[in-house]
Amino acid sequence: MFHLSQMDQIFLKSLADVVRTSRTTSQYDKLTFTTQTIADIKNEISSRQESVRYQALLKLFFLAMEGNNIRWAEFQIINLMGSADFQLKLGAQLAAHLVIDNQSQGLIMVTNVFQKEFKNGHIECSTTLSCLGTIANKDLSDSLLTHVLKLTTNTKPLIRKKAIAVLSKIFTINPLNIPGNLEMVIQQLQKETNISVLACGISLFCSVMKVAPKLYPLFLSIVYDQISKQKSNWLLIKLVRISNKLIALEPRFQGKLIEHYSRLLNQTNSKSLQYELIYSIMKYFKNHSQLYESAGDILKQFLNHQDPNLRCLGLECLTHISTSAGLMEFQEQILESFKKSDYFSKLQILQLFKDFTNQQNFQTVIEFFLKYSDLESNHKIIESLIYIITKDKFINVDDPEKLLLTYIPIIAQKIDTIDNAMRFKEMLFELLTRVPGLKVYSDQLCNQILQTYATQSDTLQGPTLNIVQRHTQLKYSLNHREIIFKSLIMIVGESVKLLKLEALINIIKFLEQLNILNCYESSLSDIDSLLFKIYIQIIKIDSQNEIIPQIEQLIKNIYNKLHNISIVKIQFFYESLINNKQKDKLDQLFTLYEEDLPPINLEAQKLIKPPESLNITQSFQIDIEEIEKIKNSNNEQIEQKPIVQQIVQVESNKNDQVDQNIKIQKQDENEEELKILNNKVDSIPKKVFTINRDEELPPGVNQNDINQSKEDE
Repeated sequence: MFHLSQMDQIFLKSLADVVRTSRTTSQYDKLTFTTQTIADIKNEISSRQESVRYQALLKLFFLAMEGNNIRWAEFQIINLMGSADFQLKLGAQLAAHLVIDNQSQGLIMVTNVFQKEFKNGHIECSTTLSCLGTIANKDLSDSLLTHVLKLTTNTKPLIRKKAIAVLSKIFTINPLNIPGNLEMVIQQLQKETNISVLACGISLFCSVMKVAPKLYPLFLSIVYDQISKQKSNWLLIKLVRISNKLIALEPRFQGKLIEHYSRLLNQTNSKSLQYELIYSIMKYFKNHSQLYESAGDILKQFLNHQDPNLRCLGLECLTHISTSAGLMEFQEQILESFKKSDYFSKLQILQLFKDFTNQQNFQTVIEFFLKYSDLESNHKIIESLIYIITKDKFINVDDPEKLLLTYIPIIAQKIDTIDNAMRFKEMLFELLTRVPGLKVYSDQLCNQILQTYATQSDTLQGPTLNIVQRHTQLKYSLNHREIIFKSLIMIVGESVKLLKLEALINIIKFLEQLNILNCYESSLSDIDSLLFKIYIQIIKIDSQNEIIPQIEQLIKNIYNKLHNISIVKIQFFYESLINNKQKDKLDQLFTLYEEDLPPINLEAQKLIKPPESLNITQSFQIDIEEIEKIKNSNNEQIEQKPIVQQIVQVESNKNDQVDQNIKIQKQDENEEELKILNNKVDSIPKKVFTINRDEELPPGVNQNDINQSKEDE
């Protein structure tokens, strides 16, 4: 470390002083402070005292960290890179990437400095190679390639390793330097014994294969030799990884590796190396049964291991199994691993079964995940199960009845998010649409799902979705349970005509148990529609049934609770239906009820005051005398209607006659003008040409020429 003189310590601002002043300077004075600091650095970096220049270099680092441009110091830093003092030289090399790029004017100076430093001791040479690896560009690479190649034969392993690492950067920047030079590096690596240098060589091969993959035959021999004789686990891991790339380019290479892979798989105790071998075998050696089975046995150990990291690595290897049959071999271990896995490993397992579930393991997978779902991963499990069920239009489902009555009710009870509720709704509608015969079980399905809701209807918890009803300003908070409830009510309403009387009565009794007026307020219109359809169906079957008064009471309760003006249009039909129960009018009333008239805006309706003479609390009474007056006035209008039509017809005929006369007059005027023009005779009569399509063409005229001229036109 430099030691400053007493005078330097008094007048020189150290890095600590600059940092302290920068933090205490206001934003308005920042520019003035930066300008003054740069001026001080320019003076200090030209000083003859190395301690002063070192302090200036440190300040430059600070200015660069603050976002200031220090390209003006390019030549000063290049000059310090060749300094005799190692600490000053090292600082300048670390700052080189801040000022040197492809447009730098001092590249020739940098080349000369590097050539000089490569001849120094191994420490200076090592730092110079690190600097070159940071700032290397096309010009520097071409100029210093031969010097770096010489360093690959250095006696120090550190220099050889860094030289190979820099060559990787040089070959990537300019692939034209690879031919001829790469062979020299491979020959040197075949004699190499140091593990770190060989590891850098493998990295060099990977870099070359990215820019020049056709050169892969050069690496086959050395990679095979190293796999056969190496004992270092970390180097073997690199060799296995590059072998995967070579196998993809040269499939015949895998036949050479079977023996060595089998030996390494059985002899090594390194879990990291075992993982790389299993990964490679599962992906590229599927046709070699013995090696594949050995890798599968070790993979099962990974899946059952107590270490969650090894279980995660085992699941990663399974992603390369391309068939459902191959995955089913590990199904027992995967499901057992699911019980003790963390959240992210469970997501891996769910993704595996989303891709590879088929009809053979469909029932096992659904029942297992429904049984072992927990609070943390429940929403992902439900999402995956819905995906597995609906995949490729229910291709995995061979028993739709069991799915509808056994699995779907359990899934509905476990749903706890709005997204899954929407997915469940779409799945249910699609299933009932694709399998029409399932609609007869809609009442059983609703009873099983809603039975849970009946016991918990007082506390609807969970995330909610705020919606605004169409044509109104009424806002409802819709949660996942109400989404499912609305979909079930709609399904039952569509299936009313298919249900027996007993099933319809059970639905009414069940709805009486639910606190529907308080808990399912946004579904009241759907419930009202369902009750009306059931009411009509029951009257058709048995107009004297005991359940009818209960339905009437439910309808009246909903009518009093429902804040939707569209219900007013069917009030009269409700009253007539409840009083008369005439079967011949049911179809007509049902059709009228299904008309969708837009409700009024309730917020706007509140601002309109009713007439003072209108008592809105009284029920509507029909005035018979007023109706008779209206009928008499209508009769008078009907009697006068033929007379009015006759008068209108006479006026129309008169207008048509006038228009016809005007038209005839204009036609006569035009004929007079034409007579004058036709009587004129031309003094020089013109020839009249007639074309006979049957005559032959004159001599010298070709039909093809005529056709060609027509096409040109």
